[in-house]
Amino acid sequence: MSVEMDLAVMGPAATEAATLLADALGLGAVPGAGFDFWGEDKTDLSEVLSKGAKAWSAPLIGPLGPCGEIAFALGAGASVPGEGRVASALASSVHALNGACGADHIGEMQRAEPEKLLQPRPGQRALAVPLSVADQPAGLLVIITSTSEVPAELPHLDPSPGPSAGPRSIAALRDVEMTVTVELGRTKIPVRDLLNIHNGAVVQLDRSVSHPVTSLCRAP
Repeated sequence: MSVEMDLAVMGPAATEAATLLADALGLGAVPGAGFDFWGEDKTDLSEVLSKGAKAWSAPLIGPLGPCGEIAFALGAGASVPGEGRVASALASSVHALNGACGADHIGEMQRAEPEKLLQPRPGQRALAVPLSVADQPAGLLVIITSTSEVPAELPHLDPSPGPSAGPRSIAALRDVEMTVTVELGRTKIPVRDLLNIHNGAVVQLDRSVSHPVTSLCRAP
């Protein structure tokens, strides 16, 4: 996928995630336009990623396992919220990314080194959304995803993850086709009566209307 196409797909989702993040943290910040984090001049980011800046990151998790990383940085002079609040804010912003990169929750959040966020990683791309207060840089949200269509870390596709893997999403079953058979009840009637049954006819069954139906689901 080209950088231009990636920006077109991820840009709106990342901007929405940045808005949710800023609101959850009470920053009063406004998100700017998303940009290719590893492909542009970083001089405009010096205030946010300078010495003394604080940053956090967490893996993005989808139905098939890890599918990227989300990182958040605050400038050296910014008021730093508690880490629990940052983790909660990052988690609440992820649903905005679901349609763009498949993430539906985050893994364990950790402190990150801002200068290391600037270093490109082979096989990955990064989209950044700046946050500003009164036109002054205040923070930065970075979404890192794989450049390939297949998740890069296939070992994480373990169907039995440990307790720290986070909740699974029912979205994984969204496109599974199944045949459902529902039995309302049973009855015995002579063949001559069966031949006379027509559309709209009433057939008495061996169950009352309050009795639950019997259902059977199977793959096609």
